[in-house]
Amino acid sequence: MAKQEHPVVNFRLVLTTIFTGLKYVVSLLLITILLLAVTYWLGWDWSAYEQSIYQYSIYAAIFLGALASGYHSKVKGWLMGLILAVAVWLIFFLVGRIAGLNLMINEGLINGAIAVLLGIVGGVIGINL
Repeated sequence: MAKQEHPVVNFRLVLTTIFTGLKYVVSLLLITILLLAVTYWLGWDWSAYEQSIYQYSIYAAIFLGALASGYHSKVKGWLMGLILAVAVWLIFFLVGRIAGLNLMINEGLINGAIAVLLGIVGGVIGINL
């Protein structure tokens, strides 16, 4: 019978992978903010769609960050994507609460579940690249 190897995920790999993913998350969000500022300066009014633009850009950033973290880790991409999604969701939820936004916990949990699913899918795809 062939001996199966079980890849071990150590704490250092998890931290470097999550910080790699966070770099991509922050980069995409900064690019989005810059593009929104330029379009506002040009006179385009996107204020009616402000909430959905922010929400979808965060989802895209989580997916891209999970993709990068899965590619970087090469093992257990679903776990790396999940950890990254939870970390990003917690950061944005806490920053929103500190900034004084009236966030509903039910909506936050639904957004967190969507973020976790996107993180898992991104991590799995990232491993296979």
